[in-house]
Amino acid sequence: MKITKYKTKIFVTGSDTNVGKTYITNNLLKYIISQNYTVMPFKPVETGCRKIKNKLIPNDSKKFFITIKKTIDIDKINPYRFIEPISPNKAMILSKKRILIKNYIKKISKLEKKDFLIVEGAGGLLSPISRDGLNIDLINALHSKVILVVEDKVGAINHTLLNLESLKKRNIELTGIILNRKLKVIPKGMDNLNELKAYTKKPIFQTYNKQINTNDKVFRKLLNLLVL
Repeated sequence: MKITKYKTKIFVTGSDTNVGKTYITNNLLKYIISQNYTVMPFKPVETGCRKIKNKLIPNDSKKFFITIKKTIDIDKINPYRFIEPISPNKAMILSKKRILIKNYIKKISKLEKKDFLIVEGAGGLLSPISRDGLNIDLINALHSKVILVVEDKVGAINHTLLNLESLKKRNIELTGIILNRKLKVIPKGMDNLNELKAYTKKPIFQTYNKQINTNDKVFRKLLNLLVL
């Protein structure tokens, strides 16, 4: 099933879990809205959810729900949830549920028509997101543009280049790389941004977690690339 009702499909993936994907996704979502585009956020599956009154509440997807002013049902934004803070595949096995890549595609096909579809994956690019595939398999099925988020720390160059190799092997086009700095203090001399430029011609941006005003220019440039 090919999803054709969106002008632009974006998949935000990461080099690992906890690198800042939700922060980037949510703020890109805000910027897209500020430019008067319509957008549909989608988080296929979320683990580590809280149980309140017998209902699982997703942490990441709730942020998207608030950003769009609760105009789209949160169950459409995030259809599958688990309480265990582990890989979706393992959570599914423990819960005796069989969720496949095609189930995510079917959910997306039923969503409202918008200018943008922005999907945030679960975990890293090669993390298992269903019983039959990884995040990269869902990207392939969606034929979406890809934003790779990497935490700006020691090891970022290696993590980035490994992910670039994986995307290249699948013939998946990467729109841009975001080095997201979460550290308050970095090692003296660390300059991942300029070092990476020697290894790839892909656009690389640097963001600073929790400093949205600093990042406005990045989201503007990123959106310009996405609408090309």
